[in-house]
Amino acid sequence: MTFNNTESAVGNSDRLPEMDLAYLGGKGYTAVSELMRAMILRTIEDLQSGPELRAEALEYLMSDDEEYILSFNSICRYFGFDPEKTRYAILNAKSRIRTRRRAA
Repeated sequence: MTFNNTESAVGNSDRLPEMDLAYLGGKGYTAVSELMRAMILRTIEDLQSGPELRAEALEYLMSDDEEYILSFNSICRYFGFDPEKTRYAILNAKSRIRTRRRAA
């Protein structure tokens, strides 16, 4: 699963990490991982739309909640991403982030 055409470099704060099967170490997709992926992608889509959806997306993205399993921080940690670096990459993307899955 891919956020966009970026490198898989979590350590590089201006890039979004790749979320594909190879990166996940062959864990495969589960219903939970697909839900988590969908929540992040929906957040990105909402950030790129009107003011009301953008405000809600920013609230979710900026939350520091570590307890809720579907919080932004929890999802990032599930996929092995640093939440701060991922948040920074989303908010400072130089081009529109593609949220559609690429054909295999």
